[in-house]
Amino acid sequence: MPDTADDASSPPVLLFDVFKTLVLFDGDHVDDATFVHLAGWLRYRQVTIAADELQRRYMAITRTQLAAAPGRPPDVDVLDVWDAVLSGLGVPPLRRRSLVAELALVYRQVTTRRIDVWPGTFEMLEACRDFRLAIASNTQRAYTEPELRMLGLWDHFESVVFSSDVRACKPDTAIFRRALAELDVAPGQVLYIGDNPYDDVLGAGRLGIPAILLERGTPAPPDVELPTPLASVADGDPQAVARLARAHFGWPA
Repeated sequence: MPDTADDASSPPVLLFDVFKTLVLFDGDHVDDATFVHLAGWLRYRQVTIAADELQRRYMAITRTQLAAAPGRPPDVDVLDVWDAVLSGLGVPPLRRRSLVAELALVYRQVTTRRIDVWPGTFEMLEACRDFRLAIASNTQRAYTEPELRMLGLWDHFESVVFSSDVRACKPDTAIFRRALAELDVAPGQVLYIGDNPYDDVLGAGRLGIPAILLERGTPAPPDVELPTPLASVADGDPQAVARLARAHFGWPA
C-alpha cells in the first residue's frame, strides 16, 4: 500500500463509526414475537415454517457461521444466514435471491424501536467537507446501507466498510485494513472517529491510526489496557472533529 501521507493532492481521511457516532439507535430487541412476525411474513410468500423452528434454524446457522468466520471477534453476513435458512427449507436459489434482502430488512425493522441521525451529525460532516470521509463500522451491510440512505447520510462518504463485509468486528483490524486498501491510504493519513474506547480507539490504534473519541457514555471493558485517544470530544460541539483534524494534519484553523 503506498504511503500517501505527504501527497498534497489527496486530502487526509476521516474514518467514522456509525452507531452513537453518526446515528442514534435503539434496536436489537429480539424475542419470540420477532420470529412469529417473520414466520407470518414468509407464509404470505408461500414459505411455511413454525416460528419456533425458524428461530432455532436462524440461531443455529448463525452460530455455525460465526464459528467459521476469521475475525476475533467474528461476524457473519445476515444475508448468508437467511439464505442458508431458506435453502434448508427447499426454497430454490432464484426465489431465495428475491427474499433474503427483504427478509433481513423486516427482521431489522421489527427489532428496532428508534433510529435517527445523532444531533449535530450533519453539522459535523459539513465542517469536515475538506477531508475525505469514509466509514468503517461494526454492523450489517444488509441493514445499515439502507438505513444510511434513508437518513440522508450515505452520499457523504466515498467508501463504506462494515464488519459483515470482512466477517470480523472491531477491535479486530480487518475492517480498518479493508478501509485503508479501498481508500489507498496509509495509517498516517487517517483519523478514526468513534464513541467506543475499546472497539474504536483500541482497534484503530492497533494499526497506528489515531482516534478522536466522542464522549457518548459508551463503557470500556474492565481490566483492558486502552490507548489514549488523540482527543476526546463532549457532545454538543459539532465543529470539534474538524477543528481537531485540521490541527492534527497541520492545516490552518
